[in-house]
Order: sequence, then structure tokens, then C-alpha cells
Amino acid sequence: MKRTLLTMLILVFFCIPTSASMVIIDYQGDTSVYPQSVERSLIVNSDDGGTYNVAIRPLEDALRSTDGKVSIPLENLYINNTREDVYLKYNEFSNIYDSSTMGSMPVIMTAKIRDFGVVPAGTYSINFEVQATSLETQQITSSTFNLQFVVNSSQEINLYNEVPKIVISADNAFNKTQKAINETSPMIYINSNSDWELALNADNFGDSVGNYYIRTVSASSNVGERLIERVLIQPGNEIVIAKGKAPANNEFVSVEYSLESKDGKFIPAGNYENRVKYILREGN
Repeated sequence: MKRTLLTMLILVFFCIPTSASMVIIDYQGDTSVYPQSVERSLIVNSDDGGTYNVAIRPLEDALRSTDGKVSIPLENLYINNTREDVYLKYNEFSNIYDSSTMGSMPVIMTAKIRDFGVVPAGTYSINFEVQATSLETQQITSSTFNLQFVVNSSQEINLYNEVPKIVISADNAFNKTQKAINETSPMIYINSNSDWELALNADNFGDSVGNYYIRTVSASSNVGERLIERVLIQPGNEIVIAKGKAPANNEFVSVEYSLESKDGKFIPAGNYENRVKYILREGN
């Protein structure tokens, strides 16, 4: 008798209905970095094919990097649901999906960081509570979702007055101690979402008719270090011109080249070309 009762209890236990299905938010693809925004595509779906209204509530007041160095306010984070940008407020629900107007098919949404400027390289995350209301039963279910943006290092340099010219005039052609400088100083503009270092590479510098030197003559205020004293350019050498911290948004460095006679000799007449290469890389 006891054995039969136990079997019946077990059968009753396994007949209890399972919990309601949940709305699922997942990633579609990787983080995309654009000049004015950082974006990541999301797919919103339900695991039972039902129709739901979906709202999300930020559980943190900012999107933060994993190293704790960068905090992006919620006012710069949006969810675009194909119809509009949804603005988010800390600890308040915002509707991102309305099945009665958007249909019951899975929807691709876009999470955006916007109007923040250059986002430094790193991984950023924020936790949300996801609240789904069934249109059929009005039952409400909740889950959590961790939104992440993985921003890879991105660097770019642009040149203005790219080709510096040094003209030896009658005033300094026969002066062995005269220093001739470039007529126009190259301007190097830097965009970088990581700490950066700008170097001059002279692997293909070629033969020189004199001693060539380089230094910086000016830089924007966010350039932390720059080459102030003149340094001799030698074939095969690399010279660090400037350094800066992330983010660099169109920071600039102005470079001066100069030429002096070599080994006490006059600089011979002629047109000479020497090639250098600017290298922008992640700094230490």
C-alpha cells in the first residue's frame, strides 16, 4: 500500500506545469565602430513563438569598461527598435518592443553608443532587467540581460603639407654651419581610441647630402609627449616623435625637418629625395 501511494505522488509531482516561456535577447554579429557611434545588433525573440510587449530597465547608471577606467552615461546609450531610438533611464522601464504594432516575428534591434566622442578600446557592459508581457495571457515574466560592446583598437593618421621641401639658397649654400629648415612643416593628425605612439621610420631614407634632423614645433594640448630637441635622422633608425593617451580625436603634431652640411663640406647643388614613413601604433 505504501509503495502504491509513493508512486502516485511522484506522478502528480511531474505533472506540475513548467514556468512560462521567456523573451530572449541575443547578439547578432560583433560590435561595429563608426566615427560618430558604436553599435551592436540584437535579436529579440520568444522561445515559444508567442507575442509579447518587451520593456527593459537599466540596473546600473552607466555603461562601464571592465577595467573601470571609462564610464559612459546612460544618456549616450540607445536601443533602436527599427522605428525609433529608445532613451533609457536608470532603474526605469522603457518599452522597446510592441508586438501589436511590430508583429510576432523576431526583430533585429540596434544598441548604440552615440554623442560620446571617441570610445576608448575595451569591453563595456551594463545589466538590464527584461520584462515581457504576453499579449495572449497578460502574464509578466522577467529575466536579465548583460549588454556588451567590445571595442577593438582603431588608429588613423592623416597628413597636411605631406611633402616637406628644404631649399638651399644663395644665403646658405656656402655656409657650412648654416641650418636650412623645411619651407612648410608637415602636420600629422591622429585619431586613436587607445594610447598611442607616433614614430618616424627611416629604413628607406637613402643617401643624404648632409645631416638631416627632425623635431616637433607644435602639438595640440592633449599630446602628452613630443620630440622637442632636434634628433639626427639616420638610415635604418626609428625615432619616436610624440605620445598621447586615449582617446585622440584629431590631435595634431607639427614636424620640422632641417639640413646641415656634412663633414664640413658644402652641400652640392641638385634635387634630392629622402623617404621616411610615419608609424602610428599603440603606446605603452
